[in-house]
Amino acid sequence: MTASETMNQIHAHNVLNMLLAAEAPYTKESLKQAVIAEYGEDVRFHTCSQEGLTFDALLTFLLDRRKVVENGDTIAANKERMCNH
Repeated sequence: MTASETMNQIHAHNVLNMLLAAEAPYTKESLKQAVIAEYGEDVRFHTCSQEGLTFDALLTFLLDRRKVVENGDTIAANKERMCNH
């Protein structure tokens, strides 16, 4: 088995769904801590077009594509930019 096969790969939609389900807004840091608590320190993410992303790389990807938007110190999923599959 290769390292990538043993690595915990989670789809980016899981993070977007965490944002959508949140009772209180997340900051970048509180979202990162929630993701680590849920999936572990070594988690990597994949999207429809990329894989092996760290949390920081995933957040940059989501912000660049406006799937996640910043509002002051908080971040939120942008429902209008999310794909539905």
